[in-house]
Amino acid sequence: VRVPYVPESVKNEMREQIKQEVLAQAHEERWGDPGALPAWMRSISVEGDLRVRYQHDLFDRSNNSEVDAQGGFLGQATNSLAWAPDLSNSTHDRDRMNLRARFGIKSKLNDDFSAGIRLSTGNGDSPTAVSQTQGNYFNKYSTYFDQAYIKYNHEGETSAVAGRFANPFVGTDLTWPDDINFDGLAVSYKPALGAGHAAFLTMGAFPLQEFETSRADKWLYGAQVGASLNIAPNVQFRAGLSYYDFHGVEGVSDTNIGSSSSSFDIRPNLSTQYPSKVRQKGNTLFRINNNGVEDNGQNSIWGLASKFRPVDLSAEVTFLHFFPVTVKASLDFIKNIGFQEDDIHARAGSVLNSYTVAKKTNAVQAKVAVGVDRIDRAGQWQSFLAYRRFERDAWLDAFTDTTWHLGGTNYQGWSIGGQYGIAPRTSLGLRWTSTRNLSDATLYGSAPGYSDAILKIDVLQLELNTRF
Repeated sequence: VRVPYVPESVKNEMREQIKQEVLAQAHEERWGDPGALPAWMRSISVEGDLRVRYQHDLFDRSNNSEVDAQGGFLGQATNSLAWAPDLSNSTHDRDRMNLRARFGIKSKLNDDFSAGIRLSTGNGDSPTAVSQTQGNYFNKYSTYFDQAYIKYNHEGETSAVAGRFANPFVGTDLTWPDDINFDGLAVSYKPALGAGHAAFLTMGAFPLQEFETSRADKWLYGAQVGASLNIAPNVQFRAGLSYYDFHGVEGVSDTNIGSSSSSFDIRPNLSTQYPSKVRQKGNTLFRINNNGVEDNGQNSIWGLASKFRPVDLSAEVTFLHFFPVTVKASLDFIKNIGFQEDDIHARAGSVLNSYTVAKKTNAVQAKVAVGVDRIDRAGQWQSFLAYRRFERDAWLDAFTDTTWHLGGTNYQGWSIGGQYGIAPRTSLGLRWTSTRNLSDATLYGSAPGYSDAILKIDVLQLELNTRF
């Protein structure tokens, strides 16, 4: 047996190398530290935020007071057509305090996989409401799972997420409000193009309503393509083109629902109705329980007249000449290509034979924002000015911002506001939004009712925000 000779200097070098490797591992894994956490717990991060807001809703004195007398049927024509059957107030100003509280946990499982859970206050019947209105004799708030997801992200280029998660699409709040979250599955591909340029492609499938005894489930399918470019020194440009298909949400007339005013069958799983718990106001509706009973709409089951297949084109330019203060200008345009009057009459049957349903399917928003992207310390600030015109059937009114016109579609107006940092990650904010409805008086042929009634709404919001 031949044993080679190892010089003492080499032995010492090997000992030192092994020693350093062991010390590094011990430091990383905190050997011998009685307060050390297990490795899986060190991969967990906690985050949360709080918002306390005072809101004053002002209804113009020129608003049609008959709306309230009609029990909230603003825009209802007859048993056949309606535009805002759930609106109960058009003249009475309102003051309220509300609170938004969110608490989340994220865990990095390995280099590619992560998971997250977030709890939030809010309304379980509204997809866009996450604030709790105060004033219920100090009773406790409801808490909901706002997010719960598993995410795959490979080197920041290819990603997929499943469960309930944040909005995966790029754009403005004209389409998706800031507080909305998605159920379902989304995949994204974001290749780098060099020189600070990048492209993105996102696709997803999201269940909207599932029925145990029907195959007419409602889904949202979405696809978006776009790019981020450095078009000049200190100037960035981003644009995205999106197509959405709100599959199966449109109403279909059913003459078999009820045969008299006392025998209406209002089934909770009626697959083509537009549920009152999610709709806001603005979209054109027609009565789907078309059984010929005249009851002024009090027992009506409403369905969406139009199909919703909106195309969204958004663009944003960011100027970094005064960094960290940035100037952002954005423009967003929506066109609902799913609106077809022949299709509406085919689905509505005889209920709309005498009506011409106007094609009001566009929406646009222009916005300028100045300030820092996120307030992290005292003295930092943000400000914005925005104009918006939102036609009746451009977008599903269930998924609209609840500040603009107090939710829904069919309005135009502007919003101005800002925030100022008063402490680390804490800011005061002020916002004023002023809107009025778009008149349809000459656009619905022989359809009577309040579709042309004035509805002017101003909203003042003063809030205190903090995050941790």
